[in-house]
Amino acid sequence: MKNPTIAALSMIIVLHAGSVVAEVSAVEAAQLGAALTPFGSEQAGNAAGTVPAYTGGLPVTTSPPGFTPGSGRWTNPFPDEKPLFSITAKNLDQYRDALSETGKELFKRQASYRMDVYPSHRSVAYPAWVLDNTRKNATQARLAKDGVALEGAYGGIPFPIPKNGNEVMWNHLLVYTGIALEARSRNWYVDRSGQIVNGGMPHYSIQTTYYDPQSNAEEHRKLGNHLSQNAYNWLAPPSWLGIANLDVQTLDAAAGPRRMWNYSPANRRVREIALPPPDAPVGAMGNLVTFDAVNLFEGHLDRFDFKLLGKREMLIPYNNHALLFETTPAQILTPGHLNPDFVRWEWHRVWVLEATLKPGERHLFQRRVFYFDEDWSGAGMSDEFDAAGKLARGLFRPAVPLYDVQAQMTRAYWVYDLDKDMYALAQHMGEATLYYRTMASAFPALSMTPDALSRRGTQ
Repeated sequence: MKNPTIAALSMIIVLHAGSVVAEVSAVEAAQLGAALTPFGSEQAGNAAGTVPAYTGGLPVTTSPPGFTPGSGRWTNPFPDEKPLFSITAKNLDQYRDALSETGKELFKRQASYRMDVYPSHRSVAYPAWVLDNTRKNATQARLAKDGVALEGAYGGIPFPIPKNGNEVMWNHLLVYTGIALEARSRNWYVDRSGQIVNGGMPHYSIQTTYYDPQSNAEEHRKLGNHLSQNAYNWLAPPSWLGIANLDVQTLDAAAGPRRMWNYSPANRRVREIALPPPDAPVGAMGNLVTFDAVNLFEGHLDRFDFKLLGKREMLIPYNNHALLFETTPAQILTPGHLNPDFVRWEWHRVWVLEATLKPGERHLFQRRVFYFDEDWSGAGMSDEFDAAGKLARGLFRPAVPLYDVQAQMTRAYWVYDLDKDMYALAQHMGEATLYYRTMASAFPALSMTPDALSRRGTQ
């Protein structure tokens, strides 16, 4: 590293990688907006020129061909770009260090697998108020209760200068996707024979009141201290029609554990249901994803030890608007893997974490490795290893900037199950009737309650 300030900060990160209790000094925090971006990533590009310097992300005036503001659909902001090169089994050895273990394994198993590498764009942008709160969080946020609870943070990235694995995981859990959103999408999975299966059409209403600019930390605690509130009902398949659920998480899983409620159209009742085990399979994804692996990871932090291994320059899915909004299922859901023609890969710096199952805990996977984008920690990849240490699954979550509203798309990801030779894709919106709409404010309080599920189920 040629920049001495960045080198010094990186050394601090390495020295504190195994620590759970960490603090950021005022001197370190002063690097936000200088050597570091206002949200904590490295401002400069890399020496090779494959990762550019950060220049503010896509402006709100971005308007590529075919984009209509307010339509709930975003087109490719770089429609004229062509791949710089492609990775195939023939030249794989040149790029091994830039791929996840799952990525490398796919080249062994699938002769038609390919990765098209495009120019890298650090396209993520945040509203000014999120950046202001991030600066405050830098010296005020802290872990509590062995890292499973968050205190002292509000309205911004909790730990812009993370020093341990739990802090990076909290950044991932509280990745900025806007205040609230409403969406209709489809889930798909492809079986071993190449058959395409519809995994259902969910209608989501999701909000993160932690990011409500009209509120504050004290008010947020009084109203439930929520990490997220997710209400959804199923519009397809017919057997799921009318089923509705409410899933609520808090910033303190010890004091306020995750809770779920269900509305059944068969008996027209709303009831609280037992939380599925973390490794319970998700049926809408063909049972290829565990309950805690949605969005790469969406579980409590109490079952695994999270070790921060540092940073790497890797190829991750980025700016994948075309894949999610501008394709049909038949175009992208090819046998064995997603059609490489529609998956965009870019060089980015990522935080690398290793999650190891704690002694005495039970889970389908004993070890996981996460690769989170430094600019938006929702994007990246993960590798999941079974009890025998064998690589079993890999997940990929793209960055999809919603440029005119300075937010990012959530709940879009895909997974490869290497044991079953199957894969699944969540949140595809190729059909004109599907949409993703960000909200300017939080939903009315009564719409995010168990009592509202019966109305939702009959919509």
